[in-house]
Amino acid sequence: MDRVSTNDGTRAPSGLAMIAPERPRRGRPRNVGLRAAVLQAATDLALADGAGSVSIDAIAKRAAVSRTTIYKWWPSAAAIVLEGLLAAMRDSIVPPTGSDTKGAVDHQLRALNAILTDSTTGPLVRSVIAAASANREVATALLDQWLLPRRAAVTAVLRDGVAAGELRHDLDVEVTVDALFAPAYYRLVFAMPPLDEAALTQLLDTVWRGCTCPDPA
Repeated sequence: MDRVSTNDGTRAPSGLAMIAPERPRRGRPRNVGLRAAVLQAATDLALADGAGSVSIDAIAKRAAVSRTTIYKWWPSAAAIVLEGLLAAMRDSIVPPTGSDTKGAVDHQLRALNAILTDSTTGPLVRSVIAAASANREVATALLDQWLLPRRAAVTAVLRDGVAAGELRHDLDVEVTVDALFAPAYYRLVFAMPPLDEAALTQLLDTVWRGCTCPDPA
């Protein structure tokens, strides 16, 4: 039996982890109920104590599963925390069908801001970022599982815009990504007021003026 009794009164899995879609993997299929319990436990612990303090032992106890079960599916506590967050937020980097370059970037910019300003996911992201400064495992998971996939998605959109002639041929795509998306993280990390809808529009319009091809004389 994978499930063990802890009798610690923890609540049943709900919220963020419950909406995480199952990803196909080789080998033995995961038990969906146990997986949801583990992801929720990791999320709850990260929100309560910070992502850097979450351990496999603590997750196992709260989720009422064995350590052996957890290690069959995840290599580390950091990987569990990130999977619970990522699975719920994966659609935020997929642009709406039929959107042009600016529309696709606008979608990603507002979706990220919504994640970072949400009362549940915002503190969780902030906790993971804080833990990454002192924990190499968390830092690697944050970079590989969160930042790089999101960055690659918007970079691809911008490069397509360059190829289509919507954006300048000499555009520095990496700097453009930094200019557009760094402000939301900056405000989260330093607990500043988040960007509102009007500020997001102004940010995109300001950066976009430097990205587009100048009108022919």
